[in-house]
Amino acid sequence: MTEDELIKELAEPIIKQIEKIAQEHGSELPAIPRVEFVVDPNSLPKTIEGVEITSDLLKKLQEYLEDEIEMICAPTILH
Repeated sequence: MTEDELIKELAEPIIKQIEKIAQEHGSELPAIPRVEFVVDPNSLPKTIEGVEITSDLLKKLQEYLEDEIEMICAPTILH
């Protein structure tokens, strides 16, 4: 499994919950939800599916989630 595949796999359940919340509340969300990981530095690195989980990977995961959540809750139209 690649790092990108793992990020998408880890993000999927979080994105599904955000989509569910956004559908339930429509445009009534007061702000775009944020996801922030708090990790004990002594607990890293770990390995999942052959990919080492480091603080850099968690940062990439957080950025991926922020982009996906923004597209769900505040979509923009490109012309």
